[in-house]
Amino acid sequence: MQVIDLPASAGIAWIKMSFALFRAQPMGWVSLVSVWMLVSFGLFLIPLIGPALATILQPAFFAGFVLAARNQEAGTPVSVRQLFSALRANGRPLVTLGSITLLAEIMVMVILGLVGFPRIIPADANGLPDVQAYVHLLEGREWMVLLGFGLMLVIKAVLWFSAAILALNPMPATHAIRWSTYALIANFFPMLVFGALLTLIFFLAALPPFIGMLVAMPIYAISHYVSYRELFRASVEA
Repeated sequence: MQVIDLPASAGIAWIKMSFALFRAQPMGWVSLVSVWMLVSFGLFLIPLIGPALATILQPAFFAGFVLAARNQEAGTPVSVRQLFSALRANGRPLVTLGSITLLAEIMVMVILGLVGFPRIIPADANGLPDVQAYVHLLEGREWMVLLGFGLMLVIKAVLWFSAAILALNPMPATHAIRWSTYALIANFFPMLVFGALLTLIFFLAALPPFIGMLVAMPIYAISHYVSYRELFRASVEA
């Protein structure tokens, strides 16, 4: 494998390329992403193990997006069944990657707990979550929110390419994480521009009535493949 150094403007190109793939098969991508969201939401509803299981399976789902985008470029229609294609082909390393992601997120929660972040939402007189009371608890602790967000952002950035690497290359999860970290460091400015644009897209998509999410979520999914393809071009062409 080889990582290519790209200029900061590459982050803009990745968004354009992702949108082009989405525009070529919009219904296929909307269907695929919608099923992913429904499956993930359903897993979160399972008591005790559901949220952990959802986190563990996310790399496999995103690897499925990567295979769907690559196959689309080869002329194959995007379909819902591709969501699980990477899990069937290379499940063990992807599950390992998901487990590592879960442990990293747990460590973030432990750190926030150690600095005093209130994790339990108070209940009102009817036994329902009292969001207003929780917001009051956060007064003066806003820096903890920023700390948690920053740590989670670092995790997402470091692991960004890992699912794509495992989708297209047979290797252990730890090797994929090392390659992903190296790609992030070597192309920090393109990733910074790319991340800023994604954030802007999601902000605009979240405006009422949320219809923009039908475009934003597929672009987010496809961009995992596009960014990988451009940075690891030699391995893709091989």
